[in-house]
Amino acid sequence: MQSEALLGLLEELPGTRVTADAGVVTVDVPAIGDSVRLAVRDVLNVAQIIVPTGDPGVELGVRRGHEELPLIVMSEDVAFMPAYAADMLVPGAEQWIPATPELIAYSEMHRDVRALGRAIDEEGVELDDDILTATLLLHRCFLAGAVRVGLWPVRVAAWWEYTWARVGDRLPLGPFRPDPAWDRLMADVTEARRRTAQPQWSSHSNHTTPL
Repeated sequence: MQSEALLGLLEELPGTRVTADAGVVTVDVPAIGDSVRLAVRDVLNVAQIIVPTGDPGVELGVRRGHEELPLIVMSEDVAFMPAYAADMLVPGAEQWIPATPELIAYSEMHRDVRALGRAIDEEGVELDDDILTATLLLHRCFLAGAVRVGLWPVRVAAWWEYTWARVGDRLPLGPFRPDPAWDRLMADVTEARRRTAQPQWSSHSNHTTPL
């Protein structure tokens, strides 16, 4: 894939900022507060499309190992394929694997992960452990899928970790596979919390907080 062709299509999306440096293309999408960062050599194909909302988008095929992963960049969102649930857990882990959508929008991921985190602390709300287990695993698939196509969803990951810190010990989930990228993401969550003097929302000061 030639960088000029890739940049040309991405730059036509209103509301985004596109830069290229040392063979890496970065697409800032302010509407979601995140950026896509991809090595040009990993972009196998690119095409202009119209998404179901009628808005313009750019669809890319991203090489990851032997896979070609779909990625759709829009003016105010990004859609990607979640990671496989079985890849989140160590081999042989007994776990009901939830069905995952073919594509998930970043905004939908953020909404769903944040909603679960808020529901955990709502008075009078009781969530079934089996549902919590499947949902937390599904949300981790979302996050891992975002990371592997060049996104870095720190705020969303902070909500996931917030929920996990409250209920993870009692759930039959895991153990998870070692994942250096996940560890770096969690380290950035910790650093972001440290830099945030007053978290936007917190109900228990003695617990970890979302961003």
